[in-house]
Amino acid sequence: MADFVLMTTMLPAISPRALNLKDVFLSAEASVLGEPNAMNLQKVSSSIVVMIDGLGFENLNDAKSGFMRRNLSETDFAHCGFPSTTASSIASFATGLDASSHGLFGYSIFDRSTGELVNLLTGLDRFSILDYFKGSPLSERARVPMHAVTLAAYENSGFTRATMHQANHHFEAEIAERFEVALRLTRVEPGCLVYLYVPELDKEAHRSGVNSAQWRDVFDIVERAVQMLAAKVAKDVGVVVTADHGVIDVPQTNHVYLDELTDFEGQLLSVCGDPRAPFIYLSEAAAAPQIAALLSERLGDSAAVVTPEQLVQMKHWNPLILEEADLMPDLVILALGDIAIFHRQFAKPASLRVIGQHGSITDKETKVPALRLGAYSSSLLVP
Repeated sequence: MADFVLMTTMLPAISPRALNLKDVFLSAEASVLGEPNAMNLQKVSSSIVVMIDGLGFENLNDAKSGFMRRNLSETDFAHCGFPSTTASSIASFATGLDASSHGLFGYSIFDRSTGELVNLLTGLDRFSILDYFKGSPLSERARVPMHAVTLAAYENSGFTRATMHQANHHFEAEIAERFEVALRLTRVEPGCLVYLYVPELDKEAHRSGVNSAQWRDVFDIVERAVQMLAAKVAKDVGVVVTADHGVIDVPQTNHVYLDELTDFEGQLLSVCGDPRAPFIYLSEAAAAPQIAALLSERLGDSAAVVTPEQLVQMKHWNPLILEEADLMPDLVILALGDIAIFHRQFAKPASLRVIGQHGSITDKETKVPALRLGAYSSSLLVP
């Protein structure tokens, strides 16, 4: 096990001085109130925070051109935390807490107390939300009027009830219309905070990949909407463009199947989470070291096999999470190369067709833009 431990200590950790996604929404509210904040945003009359699902900092940098890319500096980023997945990241954004504290610490988890798989993004309707969600969203304690502009499909979801329950909700099917609604809200209700959600880019990334023409077509629609907002917003209204995670394209030829690597000594209860950060649950914790060593050897440099305790040591999780014994995986596999990791006994067939992936700790997945526009921009914008 010595080589296994040495390898994990060499993995990247997040600097405590780095801006975190959990600070972005809180900073925007503070700027409306004229209070100090983690982003050092100036006092504004209203603030719009645009959450573009799946548009990582490096994905935006790779665009090479366009309004957002031209106005993005090398320091305009935040870290979304681990895992780099929507359930965890948007819950952190909405509460100001890291995933270890708000409880939605993965896309899906296995609950040993019930023997059930729990999807923390789309499956909370089946459970009492408070069984898993421990956070208090900003929408419940906001000191300014708060609005959420999103899709009607999310109106009554358990995840929305957990993260944006008390916001004033507005629904538009088209991307451009959502931006128009956000703009109008700042005009009719000065002093407000607007959350604007754009899920379409992430959906296209999963379906076609970030290097596809289809993804670029959706990106161009989002790009035009952001540029319109920056051009029309009042001079005293601030705009932040951010995301919940980045995306890496993984072709099927780069899939790794755990069921081909080991039988887990007959101890496997569940494999869940994301394909780039699968959670491994075992019936006997004592089997974890031997299984970890075997997986580490067979995965090589393409991934690291770690324990929750090691994620705490690397500052990706905080120690509070270790108190959730019934929910903690025994092992977590962190994809480092351009691979996706599945166990076909537990993976849905549709998940094997997904191209755009995320969940792990690489910069491409964890760095997200924190682009400042409108009153937050420190210089003239480049058209």
